[in-house]
Amino acid sequence: MSLHVVPVDDLIDHPTTEDCVCGPRSQPVKQDDGSVRWLIVHHALDGREQHEPDRA
Repeated sequence: MSLHVVPVDDLIDHPTTEDCVCGPRSQPVKQDDGSVRWLIVHHALDGREQHEPDRA
């Protein structure tokens, strides 16, 4: 099972699949019960990420 994070009001509608044209990144997230779920983070195509502060 996976959870998708998609940008709101972007230039395209992002399908909740890993083969989206935005090239989403995937990362495993370990759950309290020991299972692993995948977090799929989609990238905005309107350039907004270039103007947001880096939170890494």
